[in-house]
Amino acid sequence: MPPATAAPLGNATAEFDNQRPNRSETAWGRLVADAIRATTKSDIAFVYAFALKAGTLKAGPIESGSIDALLPLGEDEVVTLTITGAQLRAALERAVQAYPTGSAAFLHLSGFVAQFNAQSPINRRLTMVRYKGREVGDQDVLTVAMPIGLARDAGYSTMWDSKKAQRTGATLRDVVANFIRELREVTPDPTVRLAPQ
Repeated sequence: MPPATAAPLGNATAEFDNQRPNRSETAWGRLVADAIRATTKSDIAFVYAFALKAGTLKAGPIESGSIDALLPLGEDEVVTLTITGAQLRAALERAVQAYPTGSAAFLHLSGFVAQFNAQSPINRRLTMVRYKGREVGDQDVLTVAMPIGLARDAGYSTMWDSKKAQRTGATLRDVVANFIRELREVTPDPTVRLAPQ
């Protein structure tokens, strides 16, 4: 008798591209960030390219193995932090420092949008950061969710106190798998959230 096959997590209505997550946002990166935000009920969320393996989530039934193949750090725990608008801007400046050159620090966003000018000097590239349609001020306070590796990453941990990160007990792979399972069907979001001008 053949072994039982696990039921698919859900269905993808189209391919989720993730070929160059270190150079620009991808449909897969946006899905992962959305899953993190929805699970933690945080204001915003992001995931860095380092946690996203280049590849494509094919259209059709989504198997657990397909998730694992695109999440090299799938066992990383998801955590939340409370940050200011100024800290958010600093993180985004870090994310686009190397653009258009690829960087493992590039961020994929959920819950807000930002724009930057790649021709401007490093650390002065951001031109817009909006949450719920309003420009984010330096003193604004937001909850952000992310993989613990990103919270502790040397390039980002100087912007916030990673020791204050609230643990969720949920791994990145489980967050994404459960998000897909709950929705049953997922469609790529083509809207760029961290956009060059």
